[in-house]
Amino acid sequence: MPRWGYVGLALVASLALAGCGPKADYKYRVVVIPKGLTHEHWQSVHRGADRAAASLAEQGIKVEVIWDGPRTEDDAQAQITLVDRHVAGGVSGIVLAPQHSETMVAPVKRAVDKGIPVVAIDSGLADQDVLIKYIATDNYNGGKLAAERLLKVLRNDGKPAPKLVLFRYAKGSESTEQREKGFEDHINKVIDEQKKKGEPTITWLSNDKYAGATADSALKVASPLLGGLQDQGIDGIFAVNESSATGMLRAMQSLKLNKKVRLVGFDSSPPLLQAVSDGDIDGLILQDPYKMGYLSVWTLVKHLEGYDVAPDGDKEWSTGEYLVTRENIDEKGIRQLFDPDLQMDRGFGLPELKKR
Repeated sequence: MPRWGYVGLALVASLALAGCGPKADYKYRVVVIPKGLTHEHWQSVHRGADRAAASLAEQGIKVEVIWDGPRTEDDAQAQITLVDRHVAGGVSGIVLAPQHSETMVAPVKRAVDKGIPVVAIDSGLADQDVLIKYIATDNYNGGKLAAERLLKVLRNDGKPAPKLVLFRYAKGSESTEQREKGFEDHINKVIDEQKKKGEPTITWLSNDKYAGATADSALKVASPLLGGLQDQGIDGIFAVNESSATGMLRAMQSLKLNKKVRLVGFDSSPPLLQAVSDGDIDGLILQDPYKMGYLSVWTLVKHLEGYDVAPDGDKEWSTGEYLVTRENIDEKGIRQLFDPDLQMDRGFGLPELKKR
């Protein structure tokens, strides 16, 4: 045989071997795409997603969880690119925390058109019909709880008609917009009641400033905001997510306003939890991101297995809202929301599903 014949046979053999590698050791590949990678909230989501994969493996369903998100929460184009890339890569399903309720609709539709189901977590979409499930906090109720907590603390201070600041996050973020609305609606309701009784009313000092995606951007907005309003007598502030609360806390500490101005935040991190213990923050509204991560992967895989995960057309699943204060921060039920070691001991009451 000519020499080139042996070379050709060797090449064919090597190509054949390359195409016959070990079979993938999973039934489904699921990508979880958070809004960003830096916040403690998303790290808990990641742990919950991995825990779901481990639980499913015990049932004989092997799932590969791919964790892939934008570095920061203000890069919608990066999130769109990630969705499209994983659709092209042929994942079995997507868990997505949309950065923007409108701009993320089109990439989700492209995934669904390719037969790839999508579960949304944390924040919703302008078109929820494209989703098989939406798993999140009742953010409107979380904002209401924040308003109730802030007003209670201020009443205890002898301030029934305080001057308030609402520190927003970012336009288009459905979850935080719902928190803002829940807070505003409750405060405005109390103002209306005060007016009807002829009592002094709550005053809005500021409710139109946005913190941006990071604690540093929040600090840059919060410092001049507080400096400009300080002479008007700020009584209470609500910051609507982890980074906005962190930036606001730093600004308050820099201006020596901590423990003088009451602050309620949303979400947790070690510095924020420490600030609750220290009395610099008067309450945090916590979500259950670990449960969110667990349920999202579990629900997606159950859908892939042929189960009806939205019986009677119910596509929403709330994971709860919890008020953390100096008085209850050491309770086990509270610490399970954020402590990695305690999270691993948790169980979940999962529904009985029927085949589609």
